[in-house]
Amino acid sequence: MGAISPMDSQIILGVSGCMKLRKLKLETDLAGKRVLIRIDGNVPVKSGKAVDGPHGRIARSAVDIDWLSQRGAKVIVLTHLGRPNGKRVSAYSVRPVAKRLGGLLKTRVTLSRDIVGPKVVKQIAAMKNGDVLLLENLRFDPREESNAPSLAQALASLGDIYVNDAFAVSHRAHASVDAIASELPSYAGPLLANEITVLSKLDKHMKEPFVLVMGGLKIETKLPVIERYLNSAEKILIGGALATTFLVAQGFSVGKSVYDNEGVQLAKALLAKAKNKLILPTDVIVASSVRKDAQVRRVDVSSVLPSDRIVDLGKKTIEQFEHALEHAKTIVWNGPLGMTEVPKFCHGTQAIAKVIAERTGPATTIVGGGDTVPVLESMHLADKFTLLSTGGGALLEFLAGKKLPGLEVLESE
Repeated sequence: MGAISPMDSQIILGVSGCMKLRKLKLETDLAGKRVLIRIDGNVPVKSGKAVDGPHGRIARSAVDIDWLSQRGAKVIVLTHLGRPNGKRVSAYSVRPVAKRLGGLLKTRVTLSRDIVGPKVVKQIAAMKNGDVLLLENLRFDPREESNAPSLAQALASLGDIYVNDAFAVSHRAHASVDAIASELPSYAGPLLANEITVLSKLDKHMKEPFVLVMGGLKIETKLPVIERYLNSAEKILIGGALATTFLVAQGFSVGKSVYDNEGVQLAKALLAKAKNKLILPTDVIVASSVRKDAQVRRVDVSSVLPSDRIVDLGKKTIEQFEHALEHAKTIVWNGPLGMTEVPKFCHGTQAIAKVIAERTGPATTIVGGGDTVPVLESMHLADKFTLLSTGGGALLEFLAGKKLPGLEVLESE
């Protein structure tokens, strides 16, 4: 729950039937070793500051960076930020990530202006045991996204050990995730290892009844997950703009609401296949605009006006969702259930978050999707789930049963 210490991960990973990843042994002598650690510091940046709460991606990575630093490693941190498309774009510098890490670690995190090359080599040579250095945005180098062996080798030459602690990018065959693992002794970091242990149990030891909750927008990323669990799930609850796509597929008018136009046919096919499993909104909250002072009304899904935008779940729908969840022994939730950027459109997401948090213990509760984390933090619920996943696309691909390049290279023989 929340960030977990390396000590904990050793115990968790003893569970049988899980995907086995190579991990650093506790007794490994790290003093003076140059450890390259790939994290996911890809968070929003506003006014030059990284937007990252106490359970954010950087905050959770900091736990494992601190553990390496305390054991005398020279920690070289790798991350990307945004999509600079292989060019050096100052707006995508990882300087805000360095500041956030420094604040969490209560020590100076040096930022290298380069990713590889003689200047970086010189900086690393000057590092003392326990020091932390952050390399500039990996995606400034076009070789990162093309998984180029030349970049993997250049990065590997900077370290003695490689640790992947970034589940959120493990579905990418990128140089700092995939190719590098062939160049150095490579291990899964505790944050990554813990996520995979919990997620692997879904297939091996799933407790039933199982309820899947899906929100967000793009149906094509959610569909493989819904289809994979169609037989094992007791109910599949659909909210957010994803639900609006299904309403359109059912022939309802949705006014000016956001939905996935290209996904309507997919939604129709799924409805035909799984009608009794899917629970869709029967009433919704609509607003005339998405401004904070917008007037809102609750209407049945058959009564949405041409000028309305669907922004949240209605009261009856929330009650239906709560009823479906009350006896669940496994709950997986991905994606917000309303327009959570506006606080007054958060009620559905908050109500369901509360119910799922209360089920933790009797039920295994797995929550993912970056947009939901700030809502959970504002409710002080972020550490109330079995797993708050750091993965977005990676989580959906893992749940859909796809092979993730960053994990395959770390599987223990």
